[in-house]
Amino acid sequence: MAEKEMVYCGLVCAECGAYIATMKNDDKLRQAQAEKWARQYNIPVMKTSDVNCTGCDSQGVKMGHCATCQIRTCAKEKGLKNCGYCVDYPCAQLEFVIKHYPVARKRLNNIKKGKK
Repeated sequence: MAEKEMVYCGLVCAECGAYIATMKNDDKLRQAQAEKWARQYNIPVMKTSDVNCTGCDSQGVKMGHCATCQIRTCAKEKGLKNCGYCVDYPCAQLEFVIKHYPVARKRLNNIKKGKK
């Protein structure tokens, strides 16, 4: 994956705490990311060993929710580089991501408008 390559939902894996911790093989970063997500999404803190991801487009390991991501599955099935190229954008599947990550919405909107 290119260092700052945007993936299907408009996020950039290289900016994700799980991806960074995995690339650096750093358990302190994994723990910090697990705690951040617990606060951010009001969920139990994940086990540090579960905070591993090599990116959406990689053949390597993906976080639980990333491995089964419906957005990723849909875009791959449609042969799309990302959701900004989809005729159905924005869709209900994508709403959680673009609601919580406005930068993802902005990136995808720019692609949809042709401002790649």
